[in-house]
Amino acid sequence: MTTLLTTRQLVKRFGGLNAVAGVDFTLEKGEIHALIGPNGAGKTTFVSLLCGRLEATEGSIFFKGKEITEMPAWKRVRAGIAYTFQITSIYSNLTVFQNAAIAAQHANKPADDAEQRAKTALEKVGLAAYASHEAGSLAYGHQRVLEVAMGIALEPELLILDEPTQGLSDLEIEQFCGLIREINQQTTVLLIEHNMQVVMSLARQISVMDQGLLLAQGTPDEIQANAAVQSAYLGTIDEENVA
Repeated sequence: MTTLLTTRQLVKRFGGLNAVAGVDFTLEKGEIHALIGPNGAGKTTFVSLLCGRLEATEGSIFFKGKEITEMPAWKRVRAGIAYTFQITSIYSNLTVFQNAAIAAQHANKPADDAEQRAKTALEKVGLAAYASHEAGSLAYGHQRVLEVAMGIALEPELLILDEPTQGLSDLEIEQFCGLIREINQQTTVLLIEHNMQVVMSLARQISVMDQGLLLAQGTPDEIQANAAVQSAYLGTIDEENVA
């Protein structure tokens, strides 16, 4: 496999707190890679460093072999990194199509193709029928899916999803998992996720963070068998959610 993204001794310090404390991380092209860990482990801070929403205190980030540590967020989008937020960040007063089109216009692609990329993204996630609807009028689950469509419209090489199934029903989660598998045919996916059924169903590799550190990285079977991970995280989750 080809390495898509790596970090070397990545640190983010807030005052005296190391929210990310020297993380060496590797993401292979074509993976669905899950990032898990207890609340406050540093997961969202870590991916915010990857996409440029936060500046690193120390360390390095490489994407496709090129250092991007000091690259601004908008340039990382154009380089092929898309990030959807933990909380929905759609434009509520605009239509569903306009939301997707705005995202498509920010891609490093020909501007005259933006409309078609927006339409394709909405079709892929099943929202084409809602294109003319005001985005804020959608049910919460559809708003989360719209945010994924906005990420897809960028045609990224890496799509980062922060707790994408939060607030979704069981049926919506099942549909979401199918969508991620389809997206993964063209795009590497890194997701922060607390639903362990989703993690074990989707991920080929899992990284576990705790207290700003990378505690373990491996396949789902390796992670479930890891005693340190059981103690720090998995042991606090009901067995039915880990199966």
